[in-house]
Amino acid sequence: MELKINLELKYFCRDFNSIRKVLRSIGAKKESIKKQKDYFFNLPKEKTSKIPARLKLRVSNGEQCLIFYRRPAFSTANMTSSDVIVLRVKDKKILYFLSRALGVKVIIKKQRELWRKGNTVFYLDKINGIGNVFEMEVRTRPKTMKQDKGNFERYKEKLLPHLDKIITGSNEDLVLKLKR
Repeated sequence: MELKINLELKYFCRDFNSIRKVLRSIGAKKESIKKQKDYFFNLPKEKTSKIPARLKLRVSNGEQCLIFYRRPAFSTANMTSSDVIVLRVKDKKILYFLSRALGVKVIIKKQRELWRKGNTVFYLDKINGIGNVFEMEVRTRPKTMKQDKGNFERYKEKLLPHLDKIITGSNEDLVLKLKR
């Protein structure tokens, strides 16, 4: 189990080209473009936690991993503590098993373009039915928190003019809102 402390933002984005220019100007490098399919499963509601737990199976380039996490809404704070457990899964029957046991709540299909500079990751996601979503995560530690906050604010200042409305929840929340 890994408790991560991240500085994060998540926004709709009308034009990734302007974002790419900003990323290049700050020295970020494009690492990959992948197609991903996330299967979110139904979980029982917990009475003890205000932050909902989520379980998804991510399938990308023939690889699978289970991701269990709790993360507060993005608009609540720039700094979030995320409880994340990632498990790589080789058994191809895991989707069938979890679908039968828990039921699939929603499926998210996206193309993810990943950029990186140091401990900062930038995601340019084209999500089916949703559109363009931009995320920035600075993965920080207590030792480097002050410096990381400074970098986060600098990057944020350069990126915000190119971003639209803030997204407070997960991609799961966005797709579920569309279905209502």
